[in-house]
Amino acid sequence: MKYDLLPKTNSPLSQPQICIIDPALALSVHGVPLIQQLGEVMELWVVRELWHILDSSSFYLQHPELITPKGINSCRTPKQERVALEETLWSLKRWEQFRMENDLARLNLFWLGDSLRESLLPKNRNLEIFWQWEALAKSLDSQIDESQTIDYILPLAFRDTIALAASLGSAFILTYQQEADFEKNLPPEICKALQFWGISCQVLTPRDSFVSVERDYLRQLLISTGTIKFLWAGLHLTVLHLFVPESPKANVLSQKLLFSPSDLADDRADSPKLQNKPWIGARGFWYLV
Repeated sequence: MKYDLLPKTNSPLSQPQICIIDPALALSVHGVPLIQQLGEVMELWVVRELWHILDSSSFYLQHPELITPKGINSCRTPKQERVALEETLWSLKRWEQFRMENDLARLNLFWLGDSLRESLLPKNRNLEIFWQWEALAKSLDSQIDESQTIDYILPLAFRDTIALAASLGSAFILTYQQEADFEKNLPPEICKALQFWGISCQVLTPRDSFVSVERDYLRQLLISTGTIKFLWAGLHLTVLHLFVPESPKANVLSQKLLFSPSDLADDRADSPKLQNKPWIGARGFWYLV
């Protein structure tokens, strides 16, 4: 892990940040280079549904509209729609090349898959997180109308992202605003999914002193990794924090159990049920980097 690039500061934020890459951002033209470079200074996570999409890239190269972000303000001109689809196609091809040329396990990039065997966790991460995440994802999955995902797959990826953020606790979601949404000060698209599940999203501004501190620190990280140029090029990068008042608990595995590679062979057939209702009172907070 290359945390030597962290800005020299006495701030408590100088500890490595835990960042979940929103699938919409990962599938944008900025996704691969951001993941490559931000992994030098952050613990990065992506979600299972992203790998499902990329494993079926030949299908989505024929149907890019299924994974092209629609944004909150869905009124696009035909030209804007065509550009969006072309960017999705370019990103899929870039991901194919990236996965062939790189060992993802060396990128400080982690994920939870269909099983523990198909997951990659930091060595000190508690195994229970897998079962918490799976139970949380299923609690959201039960509310997804199948008609929502017939012609659009990203809600499934947003489900995984929201559940992962709640499971990791201290992580934030790195996402972005579509240009049309930015012009009208609308939230990133993942907030639409949150609102569907009854989780409100509130915009924050730099006038909030806590936002100002975190925003300045994240900008320092962008500078130190050479990714600040994405903001200059027009990327409306945003941070989303998820507040879940009820800490999610699963009814299996001790919290003291730590991860080791040999444990990956011990998958269980059934995921646990939640012992509480974690989404009651949950809220999202986002701001523009």
